[in-house]
Amino acid sequence: MSSHESETPWTDINSGVVRHAIAVDQLGTATITPDGEFEAGSNASFTLTYTAGLFGIDDSGSLRVCFRFASDQSNPQFDDPAGPNYTTVEASNGAVLQVRWDPKANVRPWDRTLWIKVVKGYLTEGDTITIRFGITDQGGPGMRLQTFCEDTFEFRVLVDPIATFNFQPLPVQPMIAIVPGAPERFIAVLPTRRRVNEKFVLKLKGEDKWGNPSDKCNTLLKVEADGVIHGLPGTVHLKPGEFKLEIPGLSVADAGRVSVRLLDEGGAVVASSNPLMVEDTDLVHFWGDVHGQSEETIGTGSADQYFTFARELAFVDACAHQGNDFQITDEFWAELNALTAKHDMPGRFVALPGYEWSGNT
Repeated sequence: MSSHESETPWTDINSGVVRHAIAVDQLGTATITPDGEFEAGSNASFTLTYTAGLFGIDDSGSLRVCFRFASDQSNPQFDDPAGPNYTTVEASNGAVLQVRWDPKANVRPWDRTLWIKVVKGYLTEGDTITIRFGITDQGGPGMRLQTFCEDTFEFRVLVDPIATFNFQPLPVQPMIAIVPGAPERFIAVLPTRRRVNEKFVLKLKGEDKWGNPSDKCNTLLKVEADGVIHGLPGTVHLKPGEFKLEIPGLSVADAGRVSVRLLDEGGAVVASSNPLMVEDTDLVHFWGDVHGQSEETIGTGSADQYFTFARELAFVDACAHQGNDFQITDEFWAELNALTAKHDMPGRFVALPGYEWSGNT
């Protein structure tokens, strides 16, 4: 028998693989306060409370609070009470905790990690660990949230209750929603090139200061054009609750260059579109984004939301999903193909499945 073969399963106990996980209903629970919706890029303060489950947390056991790789929020720090995202951690029973921030301490995409280790004492069932993010008591601005929207922003909690380095995620995760702010600029998008008398669409949206499409518009704008665009209205109303406005059925009867301006009630120009070249041509231009990822790999938001955003809010004509190849399982590949078939709209939008070759280079 070679050295790596086993006579019985019992010798596998030293293989470094935990064979039996703790039941999820025995891991404990975590809550976040406040919860609800928060504006992208704003400062906020949160209290996350972990309540130990059946096994508590043993001496040298740990808790991790993890955030996605794709986030530009301010990191927790523990030394400057007047600085951004000043964070404290304490156990209800006085157990001594070691706390550190490590941007690469968990399995991707949840690699940005607040690591809390019990170094003296232990927790029993019902004891708590309280984490205060973004404390402002001594002049700190709070925790600066990421600048882009996410319906389900998780404070993802994993626990190693019996100090075996087997970190398991809690079955219910604390989360908030990150939403757009008020519009600070307006965007007008035309196609780049179309034929004489060919129908096209003018697409409009408001964006907050970070570039997120905003559903908080309530703005009446005057519309002007350089050149004659048939079907163009004189005014448009961007309404609350709507992220965009499309004006279809437009056309230009003569070859040339046209563009559109949006003006506020005082006559100031608040947006200028790209130029549209109208000519007799065999080929026209389309725009696409062929490399992006979603939360199923290392991005943010679902793959379904990714394709919807590309078509409806980024105003591109084609889009592909390119998750790293080692994260594309057979099941997710099948899901991607189903999603691209769902979102592909002949004559309007091309959706393609794909993956990123990720060998060492």
